[in-house]
Amino acid sequence: MSAFSEFELFLTEEAVGKYADVIVKIHNLPEDHPFTYRVPDHLNIAVGSRVIVPFGTRRLPGYCVKISSTPGHHNLKKIKEIVRVVDEEPLLTEELIHLAAWGAKRYLCAQIDFLEAMIPAGLPAGKTLRAKTLLVAELTAAAKTAKARGEKQKLALALLAEKGPQTLVSLAKKGIGASTVRSLEKNGWVIIKEKKIYRNPLSPLEVAPQEPLPLTQEQSFALKRIFDQNNLQPVLLFGVTGSGKTEVYLQAIAEMMQQGKSSIVLVPEIALTPQMVERFCARFGERVAVLHSRLSAGERFDEWCRIKNNEAHVVIGARSAVFAPVENLGLIILDEEHETSYKQEETPRYHAREVALWRAQQHGAKVVLGSATPSLESFFKAEKGEYELVCLSQRIAGRPLPPVEIVDMRQELKDGNKSVFSRALSQSIAETLSSGRQAIILLNRRGYATFVLCRECGHVMRCPACNVSLKYHSVTQKLCCHYCDHQEVYPHVCPVCGGRYIRHFGTGTQKVAEELLRLFPEARVVRLDADTTARKGQHQKILHSFKAGKANVLVGTQMVAKGLDFPHVTLVGVITADTALNLPDFRAGERTFQLLTQVAGRAGRGNNAGKVVVQTYAPDHYAIQAAKNHDYETFYREESTKRKELSYPPYSFFVRLLVSGTQEGSVVDACSFLENFLSGKCTVLGPSPCPLEKVRGRYRWQLILSGLQLEQLLTIGEATARDFQSSPFAGSVRLSLDVEPQSLL
Repeated sequence: MSAFSEFELFLTEEAVGKYADVIVKIHNLPEDHPFTYRVPDHLNIAVGSRVIVPFGTRRLPGYCVKISSTPGHHNLKKIKEIVRVVDEEPLLTEELIHLAAWGAKRYLCAQIDFLEAMIPAGLPAGKTLRAKTLLVAELTAAAKTAKARGEKQKLALALLAEKGPQTLVSLAKKGIGASTVRSLEKNGWVIIKEKKIYRNPLSPLEVAPQEPLPLTQEQSFALKRIFDQNNLQPVLLFGVTGSGKTEVYLQAIAEMMQQGKSSIVLVPEIALTPQMVERFCARFGERVAVLHSRLSAGERFDEWCRIKNNEAHVVIGARSAVFAPVENLGLIILDEEHETSYKQEETPRYHAREVALWRAQQHGAKVVLGSATPSLESFFKAEKGEYELVCLSQRIAGRPLPPVEIVDMRQELKDGNKSVFSRALSQSIAETLSSGRQAIILLNRRGYATFVLCRECGHVMRCPACNVSLKYHSVTQKLCCHYCDHQEVYPHVCPVCGGRYIRHFGTGTQKVAEELLRLFPEARVVRLDADTTARKGQHQKILHSFKAGKANVLVGTQMVAKGLDFPHVTLVGVITADTALNLPDFRAGERTFQLLTQVAGRAGRGNNAGKVVVQTYAPDHYAIQAAKNHDYETFYREESTKRKELSYPPYSFFVRLLVSGTQEGSVVDACSFLENFLSGKCTVLGPSPCPLEKVRGRYRWQLILSGLQLEQLLTIGEATARDFQSSPFAGSVRLSLDVEPQSLL
């Protein structure tokens, strides 16, 4: 039976159906299964509706996943009634209900976790959100022969005749009260209707319409491959930075619209959304909808409704936008597909790429994965023929890729330069500013300083909950934990020895910005990191300021490395390329190469040539050398060889078992129990403490299941979780399963 035929059966039964299967939001259920409830005659319910149901002595939220006319094998006397339906129309489609069932098995979690991940973020369980409505007056045919009695009535009829339907609010502003309009309605000259008013998150945005740009030969070929009707394979669009991948996306979407189909475009960072939205709105106008976590609950709900009602045909958003309730889906695009932010780190730990592939299969749609630095997994699949590889090897207008200069910071120190900036980078910044052009400076570490140290006893100020060094933020004069947001005042004396020689060390984006202003007083510096973009709209404000030339240096974390297109940027500087390189994670080299290549691609995208200066303490590392030469293939071969020798992904699959608890002894004992249970079932790496041993007051250990068949690992993982739930450790220790983890920290 196909994915939709079951639901077609449910829909035929809906008219006479009296029973609903509901998945209830409750923890610690022995099994993840729906419960049957009777549907009262007065309730309007459908598959995908959110409901409130009685459960024991409580009333709990749930989701209707099936409607039928028979209750199965249940005792009719014991079946309770649904209390109420939360929303006027179901928020979820039948396809998304099926997706939740698939996702729960694929990522070893509960269906309710997936269902809740699909609902627009910020929408409280059990709370009804409605679209705003306004009363609108419009003329009837009888108004042509109307003989108004008063000046207000005459004015109202004249305004409606001249300007068309008007809201009662706008008429009132012109001195025409509701009583006047009601009198006209009573006479049959005016009809008053309710009109939905959507909260528009793009309302301040004003963009001039833009026509499609001429395509290069490579772009035309890429577009042709995307629309090959005989091949529904995902397309890996491997295009160097500045090669025009976005224009390919835009024209592919336009073609989908011609066919009456909708598209979803995913971007890895909210910071990228404003620029991407501007380009798409310039091409498609009001047919664009936006979904991301910075919208208000009302804005998210309205955008969700516009999509579900087929009023928006292009959906742009971060990871969770992959769940947009698009009915006639033709295309899903993952821009910067290599980004780890497409993998959710909390339950359900899904990867947007895999969800996109599942949805595309249901709709017969195409998936396009775009990147200048594809993930090893995606490039490996392209080599095996599972994806179709399409290359854009040249920048638009034949612009060259910027030359990359590697600066050995060990030599800088030997030569007496203790500054954050090497001599080469300082000189390049001075030249860029004097020529009236712009620079981007990357340091993937926010705050002012990375740790605070007592120079008398060596004590480092650490987070009491996470046991990591606290970062110093000069603006607030506080020490902050970047994992749990713990904050405390900067100490004047050491809490261990009472010494007064307390000092902060290391460098963050705050310090870089401050140092820039000290060395280059003429610089106009803006910062883009998690601290400066905490408030709604700040991403857009900062990027607009930089684009308009109000600032000439943009300092930021990895947010500045992806997707940004500023034609006047001719210099990119990387303060330290080693931030990710030294992490104890098997993807460290890959992430370093990707970040350096991506940020280097921000330079020289206009008519002026670009330049990149990379500062590092490991200049000979293969990832840094490959990034210097913009050479993905060489990096891929080197990294693949190392992964293959160790049987690491993509040459095997991993399932991570993360064990955490407030008592380290209990965590260790639970790991021993899991190790014994898994003995002989598959290859197990560990148990061992996580590199981040303690986060938010919980000790963390892990075991990694490794194997060549993902299905086998999923079966073992499911059995392990089930056995653990009935073990004596389940009450004091938490077990989390992460299928194909992106990080082992």
